[in-house]
Amino acid sequence: MAEPNTIDGPLFAVLLGALILATVGVLTVTVKMLLLIFAGVLFALFLNRLVRFVSGRTKLSYRVCYPIVVLLLAVLVASGVYYAGTQIVAKAHERGEQLRASTDRLIERIDQSQWLPDTSEIVSQLKTVVQDGDGILPQIMTVTGWIIWSLSAAAVILFIGLYVAYDPQLYGKGVLRCVASAQRERAEKTLQALQETLARWIGGRLMSMSIVGVATTAALWILGVPLPGMLGVIAALMTFVPNVGPLLATIPQVLLAFQVGSATVLYVLLFNVALQTLESYAITPVIMRYEVSLPPALTISAQLLMAVLLGPIGMVMAAPLTLLAIALVTEMRADPHDGPPQAGGSSRL
Repeated sequence: MAEPNTIDGPLFAVLLGALILATVGVLTVTVKMLLLIFAGVLFALFLNRLVRFVSGRTKLSYRVCYPIVVLLLAVLVASGVYYAGTQIVAKAHERGEQLRASTDRLIERIDQSQWLPDTSEIVSQLKTVVQDGDGILPQIMTVTGWIIWSLSAAAVILFIGLYVAYDPQLYGKGVLRCVASAQRERAEKTLQALQETLARWIGGRLMSMSIVGVATTAALWILGVPLPGMLGVIAALMTFVPNVGPLLATIPQVLLAFQVGSATVLYVLLFNVALQTLESYAITPVIMRYEVSLPPALTISAQLLMAVLLGPIGMVMAAPLTLLAIALVTEMRADPHDGPPQAGGSSRL
């Protein structure tokens, strides 16, 4: 009788390793998609609260205010993109020549420096990159890939947010139907508490983003840094990511400040340090009346972990996910016999 076919040890180990890697890859992609969906829900929550605010002030119905608010936001975003695009295109050649000249001066200073170690090989490579364009094509392909992914992610977040914010009760009831009837009341209370917590956090972030954006635009305009409006918008958007965002927002400011002068670079750095200090010790305590605070060490740890595992989308969503986890644990440990929070309008998300 013939013996059954068996897989030897090395082959089995290779197949098992391939299966594990494939599973991890699928899970990573799945989690990234879930994070995009969560970002869409955050956008829907912001849009829902904005529409409800307009509806309460104008006494119009939610369904009437919804298209008006969406249209105004679309016009605002399109105007900003158009302005930034025209500024970049109009000054692209000029800024490119200035950046090349600044790079040449930096290379010359490195080459003539006496206190640095031998940098002839580094200088040679820099000259090759600047003058001959070596390695430009792979960089272009990488940037193109990031642009395509970012546009796709933005489209997913946009459409999920628009659909959920248009009829929030539909999706809220769908979530509650997944819970047993005996636990549905407690689940509804928990869901409303999580929504309120996230809404307060978004409100606090928007206040911080507005203050940082206006202050950055004004300071860079006074210092004569090119494109102060666009840099202010970037600084405001990056402020959405606590701790890490303001540091990343400083990089383009410094790069453009190099075109003005070394002293301007120093002033830009000092301004960002002062702004972050002011935000931490003056602005944030006031905003904390409306925003839910997060332990800084816990937030930074979550951001580093999510960035390593899931990339930029993980780092961006780390803070609201951490807040959601804390709020969920708090609600689960609360007394289940407490009454549900008072509900607002009929179009609550």
